[in-house]
Amino acid sequence: MLNMSPLDWNDVRFALAAARTGSALTAAQALKVSQPTVGRRIAALETALGVTLFERSQTGLRITDQGLLLLPRLEAVEAAAAALEVAARAEGRRVSGVLRVTTNEIIANYGLAPALREFRAQYPQVQVEVIVTDDRLDLAAGEADVAIRGGARPTEAGVFARRLGPSPLGVYGSEDYYARHGRPASVEDLNGHVFIGGDSGPFAVLERIILGIVPGARIDYRTSSPLNMIANARHGLGLAVLPAAYFRREPGLSACVELPGIEVEDWLVVHERMRHVPRVRAFLDFAAAFEAARRRA
Repeated sequence: MLNMSPLDWNDVRFALAAARTGSALTAAQALKVSQPTVGRRIAALETALGVTLFERSQTGLRITDQGLLLLPRLEAVEAAAAALEVAARAEGRRVSGVLRVTTNEIIANYGLAPALREFRAQYPQVQVEVIVTDDRLDLAAGEADVAIRGGARPTEAGVFARRLGPSPLGVYGSEDYYARHGRPASVEDLNGHVFIGGDSGPFAVLERIILGIVPGARIDYRTSSPLNMIANARHGLGLAVLPAAYFRREPGLSACVELPGIEVEDWLVVHERMRHVPRVRAFLDFAAAFEAARRRA
């Protein structure tokens, strides 16, 4: 019974290089290793197989009869390994799997939703899960793959942030509101008008902005839901401060005043270890291009 050692499939390529060149030195040069390394790897393969593949001499290596018989099988191993490597690389490039995106209510409904149909058309093997929250989920802990955030550039350690671009803030109202209260034409005209405020999240910040710019603004309505704020504005209860990037063409609302010099920045944020995952990279590139086109329109 043969006492065979475990086979290291990587040794096969050393034996094939030697068989093709007839020289351990030339094989070593082709494989960018030392000549003794080639000798050791061939010897290890011979031990594992229990056969002598080469006769050694001063003039080089000569493949034995047993080696010639095994040569097609060794070449088949080489071809299978190459095919496996190609398949593995193709699988790594394939854009598929579950993509988890987290963002706030406004971006989810007015920024992300219009983009997802086109994204899914391009990448039908990607399933998208949207986590709608004002909380900043922990990307390092894997709570989401991608975050879309408004505000200052994210600075937490280990994340990559891609700028989607600025969006000016505008004051939006319904035609019904304008008919009853007049349509403001300047920041000064906003004094005395009714605004719908927000008591949490980014819309609480917008309320503070408008009160800082328009001391005479009246906050007669306040809501914890951004979608409810928009519905109230659409029904004429008051004016709302909204990012123009998402509401420039919103049915039932139109901007009366753009707030000068005030913009919000939106960012695509991922953890560095996820940045080059195919489905994540595809989404980052798609979302950046989609938003750039929308904001130019």
